[in-house]
Amino acid sequence: MRSYTLAFLCGVLLLQQLTFLPSKFWIVAAVLSALAIEIFFTKKIPYFRYLTAVLLGFSWVIFYVHLLYSWHLPSEMEGKPLLVNGYIASIPNTTENKISFLFALKKIQGSNVHTIIKLSLQDDNLKNLRAGDMWQFLIKLKRIHGMMNPGGFDYESWALQEGIRANGYIIKSSENKWLENHWYHDFPDRIRQKLKDKIEANLPESNTSPWIVALALGERQHISAENWEVLRNTGTNHLMAIAGLHIGCMSGMIFFLAGWLWRRVPRLMLLSPAQFAGGLCALITAILYAGLAGFSIPAERTCIMLSVVFLTLLMRREMVSWQTWSIALLAVLLINPLSVLTISFWLSFYSVALIIYGVSGRLNQNNLWWKLGRVQWVIAVGLIPLGIWMFQQFSWIAFLANSIAIPCVAFLIVPLILFGCFALLFSAKCGGFILLLADKLLAVLWHVLTYFSQLSWASVYLMIPNTWVLLAACVGMIILLLPSGFRGKWFGIFWFLPLIFYHYPSPQSGEIRFSLLDVGQGLSAVIQTKNHVLVFDTGPKFSPNYDMGESVVSPFLRSIGIKKIDMLVISHPDNDHIGGARSLFHYFKILQTKTSTPEELLPFSSQYCLRGDEWNWDEVNFKFLYPTPDNLNLDNNSSCVLSVTNKMHKTILLTGDIEKFAENYLVQNDEKNLSADILVAPHHGSKTSAVNEFVESVHPRYVLFSVGYRNRYRFPHASVIEKYRQINTDLLASDSSGAIQFRLGENISKPEQYRLQNQHYWNFR
Repeated sequence: MRSYTLAFLCGVLLLQQLTFLPSKFWIVAAVLSALAIEIFFTKKIPYFRYLTAVLLGFSWVIFYVHLLYSWHLPSEMEGKPLLVNGYIASIPNTTENKISFLFALKKIQGSNVHTIIKLSLQDDNLKNLRAGDMWQFLIKLKRIHGMMNPGGFDYESWALQEGIRANGYIIKSSENKWLENHWYHDFPDRIRQKLKDKIEANLPESNTSPWIVALALGERQHISAENWEVLRNTGTNHLMAIAGLHIGCMSGMIFFLAGWLWRRVPRLMLLSPAQFAGGLCALITAILYAGLAGFSIPAERTCIMLSVVFLTLLMRREMVSWQTWSIALLAVLLINPLSVLTISFWLSFYSVALIIYGVSGRLNQNNLWWKLGRVQWVIAVGLIPLGIWMFQQFSWIAFLANSIAIPCVAFLIVPLILFGCFALLFSAKCGGFILLLADKLLAVLWHVLTYFSQLSWASVYLMIPNTWVLLAACVGMIILLLPSGFRGKWFGIFWFLPLIFYHYPSPQSGEIRFSLLDVGQGLSAVIQTKNHVLVFDTGPKFSPNYDMGESVVSPFLRSIGIKKIDMLVISHPDNDHIGGARSLFHYFKILQTKTSTPEELLPFSSQYCLRGDEWNWDEVNFKFLYPTPDNLNLDNNSSCVLSVTNKMHKTILLTGDIEKFAENYLVQNDEKNLSADILVAPHHGSKTSAVNEFVESVHPRYVLFSVGYRNRYRFPHASVIEKYRQINTDLLASDSSGAIQFRLGENISKPEQYRLQNQHYWNFR
């Protein structure tokens, strides 16, 4: 069973490696091939049945994706007002300046459509939105399009497995109106929203109160970035997601409690064994808790696993752990094969497999160490490779922090929260008091975790650079977790050495590695020489908990092994250039900062980026061409302009948001230094830039536009594109290319376009 399930999983994974979605013909072909193999070959060669499983997994996931792709947003509808109706399919998430939610479409422009889209609005008149309500909205939509960068998050993959087919926003209009309310529309989220309102109304606001909502309902939108950092540094971020740990612990407690109570009544024992009654109560508890979590994918997986266990109790059959694990894995793949695209899928099944491998079949399982510490040790060691691969971080304090936090959260705080939520249905005061008690306990735990996270050695950022290093680390982990009777098991430590001592490739002296990152409508670029790194701008900040410095620039720098930034340049203080700066100050040691507005970076120390400032790193010359002291208060026209030239006279010109005034100044005062091979287009290609004399003076081989997909400014402007085309320049834009990278030595390499070179069938084209 285990081998067959793993073969089915391989078939599902096979599709995820393709750059295109096979047609429906391949579903029929794969199924017929599987039947032919099963009928004609498996009797003679039994191992062929695993090929059958691969083909069935491959055909099943193709069929599943085609169901999701039954509707897509036509390109001619993008950016145009559309009248739609449907119902709100999630709890609306309210932030400081907008509301966002999932919307189940029923009609669009009068045509019947059944799909999920994500909407946002900033209309103060539409704040009373409830899950399950039917609405008519006037909206503008665009296709799913995320930022694509090395080390970054693949939003398009996430949207696919969530079933979201378009993004959009609601236009202020008299046509926006409530239609009707049916109890069966998104019934679980209706209950969850009412409960969320009651919790927030009866629980005083505190630093930890958002976690009460998170542990009760799985709603984590209002949790601060600082709190997330505490969890990451201590390796306890899994505690604040409703998944296997919480649901399993609650179900286990109910199983033993219900069984104990059942045995107290002899008449009930005649009806059914206590073990069966306890199992049924545990399963019901798991389903109810998963419902509170909105039936998220991790919660669904836990319910499936517990259902398998309950069925074995019902059938009174003894099933080995690996069989239970295999059946649960196969059931998850049949219900939602795209869950393989999520981190939680791999963490949950990998963790359970680790526990089975590290605990089953061992001797001396009755001593105190086995009961209290063995599972924790197995998970702490076993998750190291996968944790670093997925989160680029490793916590030294995780074992101690989890040893304290897991019992506290699983056996005290979560039961109190659920009991408090139940009590809220009958008495607001009683429920509020129980939730307040849970909050106080969580606050005490939070003080401990905060102390651990602030230790200088608490965590380190690491990056597994390739699959071979990951496999070596996994082999080492398997060896370390062998039973104690195996001699030389500590030899497994040596398999971790490639992870520790891997040397990231760096440019040779006199060479440049240049990366224009995809930060949407903004700018961030990284210049790397043999021993130094310069970051030019940091992209925008969208909310207190989300900016491009943390979500794009930092992961990229870690992916190439960077631990410090020699110079950070902030061209000017517009949000789309400075927004992510404070995150970089937080995560990296920055030796020097240059900007046209030092006051905007306080309390961090910085200096002006003034014309004539020049230095040399590793035979690469850096020189600021602009601004002068007289041009520091001209908004966009005060942007820092940086020229970077290697010893082979290959040049990059970074211009920030300068416009025609600054371009004319540069032509008049520094025309001889303007020639460049690569130009990052001024002001994202706005029509307020690109005067003819500047374009001719630079005469670049490549012009790069850092722009967001279908940005509201419509950058780059058609007239600017035409000017550069007239001088036979290659034009590249981050919205269609993703991160754009060059190597400048004696020659300039062909551009590496991350979106095109890492294309999957779900990625935007």
